[in-house]
Amino acid sequence: MVRTLPHPSSDSPWSRLDATRIAGNSLAIAVHVVVLGLLALPLSWSPPLAERRPETTVVVYEPVPPRDIPVTVAPPERLPQPDPRPVNTPIRITTTPTPAASDAPVFEQGEIFSPPASDTGPEETSFDPGEPSLATLAYDVAPPPRYPRIAARAGLEGTVTLRVLVDATGRPVEVVIERSSGHRELDRAARDQVLAQWRFHPAQRDGRAVPAYGLVPVVFKLP
Repeated sequence: MVRTLPHPSSDSPWSRLDATRIAGNSLAIAVHVVVLGLLALPLSWSPPLAERRPETTVVVYEPVPPRDIPVTVAPPERLPQPDPRPVNTPIRITTTPTPAASDAPVFEQGEIFSPPASDTGPEETSFDPGEPSLATLAYDVAPPPRYPRIAARAGLEGTVTLRVLVDATGRPVEVVIERSSGHRELDRAARDQVLAQWRFHPAQRDGRAVPAYGLVPVVFKLP
């Protein structure tokens, strides 16, 4: 005896379901889910930025040449003037000796024979300028010395007083430091410049040029 399973009748609720429609709707839903997932992803992808290394800047140092700093020359110091009052000088009395009698023959006309005079040349005059003394000397050529570079960088200033021996032509022949500025570089620059480049009006005695000493101040001052 064979038993057969009962077939669902048309009145059962399961008979109303369509398997094909359910499968199609499930596929459509799955496709939409995939599309929405793709839309949620970023549209473009770029690799992460590499870490920027600090840039190295090369600085080129060019030293600036020092400027020529002008040096002012102070006027010469005034020296004491000689006393204009007359000085009593002793009076020297000279006696002229009586000429001796001449043995020259006397001519008839009353003339006296005279031997020919020898040519002794022009009359010589002696002038002794004496020892050089301190005098006020006027400048003829006085270019200021260049400021020493070391002294300018260190900010050194001062006044150098020089004792200058000037010959009869106005040329300095000896320069010594009478009073220092306190800085060796400034003293040396002033002495070398005066000895090599400066010229003076020579001192006068009895209308003639004579050697003399003069005190020359040289001022070093930064602007």
